[in-house]
Amino acid sequence: MQIRNVTVVVAPFSAGTWLDESRVSTPLSRYPEFADRRSSWRGPGSDLVWLLIETDDPDVFGVGQSRGGVVTAALIEGHFRGMLLGRDALDLETRVDQLHRAALPYAAGGISSMALSAVELALWDLAARTSGVSLAHLLGGSDRPLRHYLTCPEPQLLDEVDADLLAASATVKVPMAYGPPDGREGLLANLARLDDTRARVPEGIPLSVDCFMSWDLDYATAFLRDASDHRLGWIEEPLLPDDLQGYAELRRRQPVTVAGGEHLFGLGEAERFLQADCADVIQVDVTWCGGLGTARAVAELAGARGVTFAPHGAAMHPWAVALLSSLDGSGDSGRGGSTGAGTLTEVLIGLGGPAQKPRASTGPGVGIDPASVGLR
Repeated sequence: MQIRNVTVVVAPFSAGTWLDESRVSTPLSRYPEFADRRSSWRGPGSDLVWLLIETDDPDVFGVGQSRGGVVTAALIEGHFRGMLLGRDALDLETRVDQLHRAALPYAAGGISSMALSAVELALWDLAARTSGVSLAHLLGGSDRPLRHYLTCPEPQLLDEVDADLLAASATVKVPMAYGPPDGREGLLANLARLDDTRARVPEGIPLSVDCFMSWDLDYATAFLRDASDHRLGWIEEPLLPDDLQGYAELRRRQPVTVAGGEHLFGLGEAERFLQADCADVIQVDVTWCGGLGTARAVAELAGARGVTFAPHGAAMHPWAVALLSSLDGSGDSGRGGSTGAGTLTEVLIGLGGPAQKPRASTGPGVGIDPASVGLR
């Protein structure tokens, strides 16, 4: 079965939502002109890239997705497309290996990994559709409800969340609005947001904080000290992803679960992160890290080390949900009492439509109609 066409469509992902317009501490928060809104600096990096691979059988196709907007799309259209046309669509391993090797001159990193992810995910979808089954079934999973946690930017949004969904959440994660440039006043404002969230969350559910690579070791240590009575589930991405020494030192300093890995690209980066004992929860993004093959390998490495596998934004990515359905999601409590080994599925609140319990599509493939995302 040969690939006869590759179509790429770029679409806004989060325009007008809290992800772009709310105050969130970011790596650029130290610059006042970029501190209030992520949309002031993110550029095409936040845009979705949809990919459709079509074959010489008009009924067989595959849909993939990534981010990076026109930058990622340019790599796929200008390079990867020519290496895919006329090739065997079902030889997934060869297709992915060839593209990986062809992209080496661009250097390892986000854009190469994102472009490869989009293609690889489409090929997995295609393989499942060829077999007439859901991707979850192809991977050995099912449509069982998955163990999840909630990400909520504004406390009042929790008032609209289904009570059962909230009660079953392993933790409720709160994006932090301030970081080191905002001093003590900002730290206190972060704690106040936790207090406002706690008023709406059952006492038995811990709260976690997301720092989006924008804190440093001293600030994170001070925050965790002052938040010691808040029973935190975890602190997420407090440092830049290549600060392996800092992550390891933070885990030594504080008895709080540390999460990270969202911005790791490729298996090598994830493996180094785990080997350096940087985190208790690893959060590679299936649509960024290189695809399902990379994510599954990371899950295996994490499981061997007793680290929870919790892919970034997983409930929005049917490929990730299919993978998680095939993995063992059980586990004892972790250091923070909210995770433990096994898996977790992230459910984001406030991005349109009611949040629901995550479960894999029954197919075929991942259940996406290409026309619904502008691919046909």
